Amino acid sequence: MRYFFSSIMMMLIFNACTFINDDIVNVVKVNKADVIVNEKQFFSVKTPQTCSVKEQNKFVYNVLHDSYLWSDKVLSQDYLINNYDSPREILESLKYKDDHFSYIMDLPKADSFFGQGKYNNFGFIPFLIEHEKYGLALVVAFVYPNSPAQNGGVKRGDLIIKVNDTIINGESIDSIYSSLKKMNRIKFTFVKNNKIYNKYLSKYRYTIQTISQSHIYTLKNKRIGYMVLSNFIEMSKYEIDAMFRRFKKEKISELILDLRYNGGGDVRIANHLASLIGGENVINKVSEHMSFNEKYSKLNKTTFFEPYNSNQLNLKRLFVITSERTCSASERVIHNLKASHTGMEIIQIGKKTCGKPYGYEGVGVFCNKVLFSINTESTNGDQKGKYTDGLTPTCKAEDDMFKLLGDQEESSLKEALYYINNNKCSSAKSSFGYEIIDFITEYLGL
Repeated sequence: MRYFFSSIMMMLIFNACTFINDDIVNVVKVNKADVIVNEKQFFSVKTPQTCSVKEQNKFVYNVLHDSYLWSDKVLSQDYLINNYDSPREILESLKYKDDHFSYIMDLPKADSFFGQGKYNNFGFIPFLIEHEKYGLALVVAFVYPNSPAQNGGVKRGDLIIKVNDTIINGESIDSIYSSLKKMNRIKFTFVKNNKIYNKYLSKYRYTIQTISQSHIYTLKNKRIGYMVLSNFIEMSKYEIDAMFRRFKKEKISELILDLRYNGGGDVRIANHLASLIGGENVINKVSEHMSFNEKYSKLNKTTFFEPYNSNQLNLKRLFVITSERTCSASERVIHNLKASHTGMEIIQIGKKTCGKPYGYEGVGVFCNKVLFSINTESTNGDQKGKYTDGLTPTCKAEDDMFKLLGDQEESSLKEALYYINNNKCSSAKSSFGYEIIDFITEYLGL
């Protein structure tokens, strides 16, 4: 795991909501307001010397009473350590009622994703829908580049009606979820253009490409850039820089940033992206303030937008497509650029975001596991935060999953383009013949 921990040394905060989009820095002591990695201790809580269930439970219990943002709201009876069968169980039981984000992850999976930028899954995001013709079904909402799904010809909008010959219905859906998470090879039954066909997909490890789509449109003599960004991880910076070099060369005057499936990630990369977008409007200005609980308030700090970069766009406004899956670091791009001192206008298209103004400054590494416990809260340059109900869109729009991302007729993108041309939201209302029942994310794993 040496590579993993050397990568950790380079990070400060990871934030997440959906797949795995969290911060991995083990914080122990302060050195000029920076955090230091130490595998033996997490803040003032020492790593267990043995890996008995009791010792692992004790570690989680102690972290929740130490650096956890809501440590003052956690039950304080020591006997609770013996009441749970696993550290995951005690975490779920004791964490604060408004905390939907703290969790425990296996260390090898964290190493694979954060250290090496790799997934090990089927490579697509399915949503459970109620279809007007087929009833309960899974629809492919997003396909990861280089993945088994993409290489197997799966596309956004493909409809799945059976999994391993099991019809999708209310009685089978839990077992289907379990199969998606645990099985390495699955037969999917698709229906397209009223034709039914089967396709086998097998999981394998693939390197993540975080910008999955990009286009440049010309409308009314305007050059409009569009990019779909799915994660903020270390390697995203190189993809973002290359994309902005292209946008700069093509002299785009408007940017549509599609974050509808971006659950968050490294906020340093998010700040880099925001800095490139705002450019001279935000150079060296306050990006955000980050605060800890009262015990660690001496760690509170302010971060700034980056200095001059030759790829910066100097845009006065930004269009962002969002959904309930837009979370954490993605929300910070929006919220931090909204601060009054940037002078920027942010036009949000789609649906409310997930509502996560929190982060993980460090993680607790123990017994081949990683504990992500919320321990920071952020506000923007105006000292505004608390958007736990999500960031509200300027123009509401549906996610038309039966049209490809980048298709100018896809409802959210179409709404953004309408606003660019008319400086207002359209009055269009969309109906696609289905209702979203559930966002399936946990099965993807790493």
